[in-house]
Amino acid sequence: MRVVRGISGSFAIVLGVTLMLAAALPAVADQRDISVGGVYICTISHDAAGFTSFQRAVQVNQRITQVLSTPELRKGGTITVRQFGAAATISVGTILVFTVMPDDTEGQMSTVALAKSWAQLLGKGLQTALPGSGFYF
Repeated sequence: MRVVRGISGSFAIVLGVTLMLAAALPAVADQRDISVGGVYICTISHDAAGFTSFQRAVQVNQRITQVLSTPELRKGGTITVRQFGAAATISVGTILVFTVMPDDTEGQMSTVALAKSWAQLLGKGLQTALPGSGFYF
């Protein structure tokens, strides 16, 4: 009986220490998370148009980098949301940044409504990343 109690007690201690260490470690971001200027925009969680969710996220991040690197947009610009068939697009100036697909909405709202939400967050993040700029939706 003592052996069982000793094993149970040891297991409880190991489990407790493991949980404490896990709580102390930083959370790992999903590779499909999209953020700019410290502002979280979304997680691309669905495949679409022949691209995996991971590939879509890479494209969006590259396009955000393009926006940040475009001299004409350093002071800001217009963020546009447009219906594109069943999808919706988000552009900054002439740069397409996102295509919001029906699966991205998970049946909760229209693609345009979700695109508007992401566009607002994108604008906030761009303004944070480029102080003194003005991105308008």
